[in-house]
Amino acid sequence: MSLISTFRAPSRAGTSLIDVPVGAQAVIGAHTAPASASRRLRELGLRPGAQATVVQKTAGGGRVVRVGASRYALGATALRSIAVAR
Repeated sequence: MSLISTFRAPSRAGTSLIDVPVGAQAVIGAHTAPASASRRLRELGLRPGAQATVVQKTAGGGRVVRVGASRYALGATALRSIAVAR
């Protein structure tokens, strides 16, 4: 069994990247961030359809997220603005 599981969002609406447990993967959906922040997230590779893995929790509710070979530290507000696909 793999240490990294694929996150399957519960059936409730509004599941965001902050809800994904450490070590799990999720497919990025839409962003609810303002246009400039959403554009920056897409530039970093956090675009709809991309697969992201939550690597660790950080202070203040943030997470380190891996997309491809890159890792990014995101704050809780940014994580809440990134919807994940079911």
